[in-house]
Amino acid sequence: MSRFLLLLALLPLLSTAGAGISVRDDLGSEVHLARPATRIVTLSPHATELLLALGLDERLVAVAGFSGYPKRIAKVPRLPALGPLDRERILALQPDLVVAWASGNHPADLRWLEKAGIAVYRSEPEKLETIADSLEKLGILTGDAAAGHQAATRFRRALENACLNRAMAPRQRVFLQIWPTPPLTVGGRHWLNEVLQRARLTNIYGDQPRGMMAISRESLMSRNPQLVLLTAPTTPLLPNRPSLLLDATLGRPGPKLVKGLRQLCRNLPTKSSAHADRQAAGKKRYSNRRR
Repeated sequence: MSRFLLLLALLPLLSTAGAGISVRDDLGSEVHLARPATRIVTLSPHATELLLALGLDERLVAVAGFSGYPKRIAKVPRLPALGPLDRERILALQPDLVVAWASGNHPADLRWLEKAGIAVYRSEPEKLETIADSLEKLGILTGDAAAGHQAATRFRRALENACLNRAMAPRQRVFLQIWPTPPLTVGGRHWLNEVLQRARLTNIYGDQPRGMMAISRESLMSRNPQLVLLTAPTTPLLPNRPSLLLDATLGRPGPKLVKGLRQLCRNLPTKSSAHADRQAAGKKRYSNRRR
């Protein structure tokens, strides 16, 4: 793609409110910078992954505490990923951009940062395409729209290719177990539903217009899932159903979730193996009748 065509493709993401650079974050709020960001703080692991996907390791002055980061940013200072922000420490770092998690960070802390003159980009992906959009917008805010567009294109292409082996597989009804006590899962308003759909899985609580939600064991039994997906190595709430442990990357709405999606689709049966299982079950029933 020529630079002219790339500029045309990115024009809808840009705002021309005065001099400098402006984009709209995931909540629709304008994020304005006088010049490209060179000192960046991230306040959640998925926000860090967005910047790493853009190759902006050297611009990170602090990141949300997490143990799964690549070794190349081992020396970057860590900030608490949960609870109130260490406001004074962040001010001392003199960031020109903070990439926050809208529903995971305290709104009062984020407003305080803005009042202190620090631009805040609120990330809140409700669908997988929002991740690609954020890569493009953060590319603009850091002065390299082309890099943002390329990272978004790689992410979209990887998503399309992650589950090709499942293209003709029969759909399965699944229970996504976030936590056993109290029983937690996700309703239809969560980006993980799109992950499941790409793997040809159907969330048994996808008809509920909610995000994270508590359920009863009675409700779970009545919905009768075929498979339980675990987000942590805990005891399944339905021990008589087959279960799979999801890769940890599927717990964060960042570019690395493709790795977890690819692994999930490898671990699920393809059309041929599911057909073979049905044939074997049919032969067993026929054999039992003949006895």
